[in-house]
Amino acid sequence: MGLADSFGATVLVERHLLALIDTDPEIEEPFSRLPRNGSFLVHEGSVVVASALEDQMARVRVELWDSMPDAPPGDAYQSMGEPAPVTFDSEQIQLINLMREPSGDEYELADAGPYQVRVWVGPQEEDPEEELEAYRLFERFVIQLWR
Repeated sequence: MGLADSFGATVLVERHLLALIDTDPEIEEPFSRLPRNGSFLVHEGSVVVASALEDQMARVRVELWDSMPDAPPGDAYQSMGEPAPVTFDSEQIQLINLMREPSGDEYELADAGPYQVRVWVGPQEEDPEEELEAYRLFERFVIQLWR
């Protein structure tokens, strides 16, 4: 029981948005339906996340669990909403930005699901190495998938 696998990437967030999507090009446009800021929304092969910060280089981790997981460790993470069902028919998923540019590699799932998904966000942090003022503040997101 526990964490089966995980992967992560730094995702350029513009207009608050990023998504975890099924890589099948036939899926509905991921950003055709938008969650309010600070929450997430699921529709046809997409998990769309809207951050509090408008622009940032978000640190995102996707976790695959074999049962419903607890909150990420530490008390800093806040839930962005209730678990919701999602299916990834192509069994390939990827993190993307608003321009649908991929962040990190595609990930191959064991099967299409359906999965339950829940998203957590950590407190805003500052990256002193970041040269662009707009991207100095960032958030960490954990997207949990389980069966």
